[in-house]
Amino acid sequence: MATLEQKIVAERDALDLIERYGLPEPDDVEYGCACIRLIWWEPKAALIIQIDPPPPGWVFGEDLRDLDDLRNIQDLADSANLDDLPDIPIDGPDNGNH
Repeated sequence: MATLEQKIVAERDALDLIERYGLPEPDDVEYGCACIRLIWWEPKAALIIQIDPPPPGWVFGEDLRDLDDLRNIQDLADSANLDDLPDIPIDGPDNGNH
C-alpha cells in the first residue's frame, strides 16, 4: 500500500505538471489504497496515478474485455458475505486512544 508521503508527492508532482501545461486544476483529489485520483467534474474526467501494485484480485477497467468479465466480477461481489464485516464508525475505529 502506498504511504501518505508517497501520495502527497504524487499529488504535488501531478499538480505541477498540470500547471506547467496550463491545464485546469482538478475539482477533487482522492487518495486511494495504492493510487491518487485527480477528478474534473466538468467535463467529466479523471487521472489515476498508480503508486503501488494493486491488491490481489484487483481488476482495472481497461482490462475488462467485455460485459462477461464485468458480470464475473459482480458475481464474486454478490457471493461475498458482507454481513461478517465489522461495523466501523465513520471517523474510524475506536482504539481507545482518545
